[in-house]
Amino acid sequence: MDAYEESGFPEIKAIFLGQFHTDLGPIVRLSYPEDAVEVGEQKSFAEISSNKSDEYQHHQYQRPNGDAANGDGREFPSYHVEPPAEVIHLIKRSPATVKPESNKIDFNSIQALVIPKLTLFERLITVHTGKYKVMCYPVAVEGNYARNALIFNMCFAFGINADTKCYEPVVKRVGCLLKELEIGGRLLSDPEGQRPLKTMMRQLVTKLNAHGEYQIELDLKGLAQSMVSTGISIRLFPHYDNPSEIRLYDVPVRKMDFEAARIKSSSSEFQSKVASETVWDMVLDKVIHCMDNVNHVRRIARLAQIQEDWVILALKHLDYFGCINLVDIFQFGNIYEPQYRLMCLYRSARLQRECFSYVTRDGKVGDIAMDALVQMYLTIRNRQTVGEWIIEQKLDLDKFDIRRFIMFGIMHRLLKRIHCYPVVCGPPSLQHENEQERAATESGTNGIKAAAEATSEAKEESAAEAKIEPGPGAETVNGTASETGASVTENPTHSQQSIQTTPTPAPSAPNAIDPKLLNMLDGCHHLDEISVVFDIDTATLKDTFKEYGGIEYVYH
Repeated sequence: MDAYEESGFPEIKAIFLGQFHTDLGPIVRLSYPEDAVEVGEQKSFAEISSNKSDEYQHHQYQRPNGDAANGDGREFPSYHVEPPAEVIHLIKRSPATVKPESNKIDFNSIQALVIPKLTLFERLITVHTGKYKVMCYPVAVEGNYARNALIFNMCFAFGINADTKCYEPVVKRVGCLLKELEIGGRLLSDPEGQRPLKTMMRQLVTKLNAHGEYQIELDLKGLAQSMVSTGISIRLFPHYDNPSEIRLYDVPVRKMDFEAARIKSSSSEFQSKVASETVWDMVLDKVIHCMDNVNHVRRIARLAQIQEDWVILALKHLDYFGCINLVDIFQFGNIYEPQYRLMCLYRSARLQRECFSYVTRDGKVGDIAMDALVQMYLTIRNRQTVGEWIIEQKLDLDKFDIRRFIMFGIMHRLLKRIHCYPVVCGPPSLQHENEQERAATESGTNGIKAAAEATSEAKEESAAEAKIEPGPGAETVNGTASETGASVTENPTHSQQSIQTTPTPAPSAPNAIDPKLLNMLDGCHHLDEISVVFDIDTATLKDTFKEYGGIEYVYH
């Protein structure tokens, strides 16, 4: 079982073959282990058919082309029957047939999905019942049968919390393979086919659980002359989800030791003779060296001197294989709120130990207790920045790493980042013009007031000069006093010149904002994105928006 445990594939608890019986309806024909499935008492199909209730009706089997008749034009009833109201309990858990502490699979509660309606044929179906998760692929083979079709379903049972994505192609392939064997060798309809079926089901469970692969030669002697033996080969492969969308403001966080992986990849005799730098892809190697769990994607591209598209492509490869996590840019002005998954942290001792080890790593272990560390997540409130939260709780940052504390909550979906989206209230260009007009109006008013004051001062000065008495040797010219060799004449334009004073300069217009930046203030781009795109810190952006005016913030 070592190979199985290292692979991480879920264990198959049981496997059973469901089939539609002409008289009994859905039944369990074979199972491994033999007592893995519990089938309660139920009425026969003939007894149910004799019910004269109006709620029960036979439905015709509809071929894919919509024809409800067979080749000779005869119509036939459907192999799926809509159950009457009195037998609805057959598809629910029945306390009389299955005890609550029973480890068996309750077939009555899932038979409606083991033998489903036509629309669900040849589709993967997953249903939960009790302690098990059952995955199946129902199949119908048309032909010379009692009801013109043979309906069967090979079902795989796993633990209720098992991740069964890696078994999806296996379950589908087994269903298609049984269909081909039935068409070519009558494996399911012939009583002689029960022996190879038991062998296949037993080895599917044992070999897939032990080694993650299955290979066997089925002995089909006596079933079909053209198919004496058939080889079956099945292997499990890890399932990876599609990589997430990576943006320039995302911060990649390592989930593995890349240096140890580099040494392991160079362990062969040939690769050991080659420098470790040439073993890995050059772009990937440079990107990994610039990943410090703090730098965002654009900064990594600048430090590595690589195009941003290439960096994103390299990070997608790492994300696809689960080597990194993506978090937001950590700042003390960020806002977070706790999520419902925070309850998993209180229920899981393993997750608590992982949190304590991650937050207090690199020799920063202080006298903080694990319980206190876990309780701190509950004190985080919405609309409160990290800095305000630290001051309010009076946290000692020497005891733990606050950045790792927040990062762990984001990676395990214990916390959610509340982003700040700036929005311009009204057309930016019109608002800017209105401010300029208001500034021009204010400057014109100030200029008129200054001119009026200058005119009054000039009149007072001229009146004072007219009252001066002439001194000795002075001559009177046109009724005005004049010093020696100097004559003063009345200047009719003096008042006009005094009015032409320099107006007070207009106040400076609001700070101009880049039109590209204004286009991003539509409520669809948060501050982190704007800050990275324009290479401006968020504090400067908020000051600029405050001076510009008319910009509100939406938190989401």
